[in-house]
Amino acid sequence: HTPTTPNNNKKTIIGLLVFLGFPYLLKFLKLDLMQFEAGMWVLLSLIILWILFVEKRTLESIGWKKITAKMTFVSIGLGLVIFVLFGAITIAIQAIGLHLNKDVAELIAGQSIPVLLLIALRAAVVEEVLYRGFAFERLYDLTKSKWLSALVPVLLFTLIHMSWGVGHLLFVFVAGGIFMLMYIWKRNLPMIMIAHFVTDVIALLVLPLMLES
Repeated sequence: HTPTTPNNNKKTIIGLLVFLGFPYLLKFLKLDLMQFEAGMWVLLSLIILWILFVEKRTLESIGWKKITAKMTFVSIGLGLVIFVLFGAITIAIQAIGLHLNKDVAELIAGQSIPVLLLIALRAAVVEEVLYRGFAFERLYDLTKSKWLSALVPVLLFTLIHMSWGVGHLLFVFVAGGIFMLMYIWKRNLPMIMIAHFVTDVIALLVLPLMLES
C-alpha cells in the first residue's frame, strides 16, 4: 500500500467520490441502454488513468493479479453457485409478492445474444474494478476497517440496480456480498470478474424464459 499522507488521502477521497458517484450520474441523465453501457466503459478508462497517472500506483493496488487454472475453475464454479442462488431468491421474492421491474427486464431480454454478452462482460469488468477492487482497497487505505470498506461498496453496488425493482435488490446484495468476501479472501480481481461474468451470462440468457413463465 502507498504510505498514508494528507495528500494521498485527499486523492483517495476525490477518487472515491467521483468514481462511485459516476454510475448514479449516468442513471440521473436517463441515458438509453447502449449509452449507459458506453458510459460505464468510459468510467473504467478514467479509473485506470487515475490509478496510473494521478495516484501513480499500479493495477495490483486494486487486486489485478495473475490467475491460475485452478482459480479459474473455482471462479466458474462460484459463478454457477451464485446463479443457482439467483434462481432460489427469485422464486422466494416472487412468492412474497416482490417482482422484477418488467419494463427493464423486457428491455434487456429483447437484446441480441452478442449484446447480452457485452452487457455481462461490462458488468463483470467495470463493476468489479469499481466496487470490489478500487472502492474496497481505497476505503481500506483510509479506514483500515475491512467491514466498513466492504459494506459501503456492497450497498452502493446494490442501490445502482434499483431500476430492476425492489425484489431484485435482495439477490444483488447477497451476490455482491459473496463477491466481496471472495475478493477479501483472495485479493484477486480477475477471479471475481470471471465468477461475475458466469453468473450474469447465464442469468441474462435465461431472462426471456423467466419472463415467459
